[in-house]
Amino acid sequence: MRNATRITRCFALLTISLMTLQSFAQTAPASPTTTDFEPDPVRIDALDLSIMLPKGAVSETTSFGTNTSVGVGFPDKIGVMIIKEQRTTNKDLSLEQVAQSIIKQLTRFGNSSTGAIIEHEKNLKIKLWSGQRFYVRMPGTNGKPDSVRGMTIFQTQPQRFIIFDLTTLYRDFDRCRVMYENTVATMDLGNPTDKDVQRAAAIRKMLDFLDLRSPEEIQAVTTRKSNDRWERLYLPAVTGDDMDATEYGYRRTRSWAGFKGDLTEKPRNKWTEDDQTMGYLVQIDAMAIEEDLRVDTRATFYTSIDGEEESWTIKMSLRQGGEQSTSTITGARSKKNLVVLTDSSGSAPTKTSPLIQGDGYISQALSYLISPLLAKHAEPGDYASYAYNSSAGAITLRWDLVEHPEESPGMVRITTKTSPNTPPTVSLYNGKGELLRVRLSNERIWEPIEVERLVNLWQKKGLPLE
Repeated sequence: MRNATRITRCFALLTISLMTLQSFAQTAPASPTTTDFEPDPVRIDALDLSIMLPKGAVSETTSFGTNTSVGVGFPDKIGVMIIKEQRTTNKDLSLEQVAQSIIKQLTRFGNSSTGAIIEHEKNLKIKLWSGQRFYVRMPGTNGKPDSVRGMTIFQTQPQRFIIFDLTTLYRDFDRCRVMYENTVATMDLGNPTDKDVQRAAAIRKMLDFLDLRSPEEIQAVTTRKSNDRWERLYLPAVTGDDMDATEYGYRRTRSWAGFKGDLTEKPRNKWTEDDQTMGYLVQIDAMAIEEDLRVDTRATFYTSIDGEEESWTIKMSLRQGGEQSTSTITGARSKKNLVVLTDSSGSAPTKTSPLIQGDGYISQALSYLISPLLAKHAEPGDYASYAYNSSAGAITLRWDLVEHPEESPGMVRITTKTSPNTPPTVSLYNGKGELLRVRLSNERIWEPIEVERLVNLWQKKGLPLE
């Protein structure tokens, strides 16, 4: 009974405020029988779980020590699902005992009200896993509408349970139930493929590599605050003459170890304690041209020394013909809670909270420093990490393959894929870890260049520099 009581108390922590759900209430349309999902599953490494999420759903992860839970808000705000792992020290505790313990709690709601079981499926089968699912109608109090708690529980290993906990208003139950059950039906627990094993090993390799890096080593691959690295984007000509090459853009990169206050324009005597937090900063000013299109970008990224906090701002201006549009992306993260705001001219601002999946996440600032770090210190092999991808508007898995090419002794080649759906880029570094060039999949090249030579070259070609 002690273990059952412990589990009951743990499950009680999953309760979601009914007042929040009440604000979501609206007249529900006819319940659909199918659910449209996002194209790619979400992988939750901490739970050893992959699952498809409905289109328009939002998700957020929360960690307490070694425990991780994932909250999913369904589209149209019709319900919330919490996915959580529960472990117990009782080797004999069964799925039936866990289910009955929760049901007993939910059907004794408040001091006088009693919840009523709507349905209890004791022999649920999804793919290879057996579980139980039940729904309990919870009476509203103080004039609030009734709600429904739904639980789907699987025992994946001895002493290990995965729970999908649904909360919705009773008036939305029929519609929300379809979405909830269809979502749970897409789950994949355990039985990792070779690809899963390779990914986990590459993430572990990246984490071990970063754990060994000292602040001095990270600072050594920055340009330092007073220095700039200029790079030119071009397509080489068959003749090999720079005047025959096609120019597509340029960028200035500046990176340094400094303070969070460096992101602002406030004088140092007005910095707050938060502004004085030490960290790493990366600033990129870039211009790209393509026929009658021009894009100007300024991006500034900050991460704390321990990597627990980060923030960034990306401002873009697009000119095409006589029209101009602007957009700003702002991100802020504390530990595993990330919020991204996007504001584009002509569109309403949007706010998202991308899910950070288990271990392996690196900050935006570090994602720009990782290649030179790998080039200078890493052994050959596959390295993987998760990072926020502005072009995809999501956190994606990044792969870095480090090689010492036989045809270029003393050089280091790094092949990078920032997401599964983007083509790779190939960066070449010398033995000192200095960048020589980056080749894109369309054969265009980013190459370091002296600013005086860049200006002279673009002026001769009559290209914009302002």
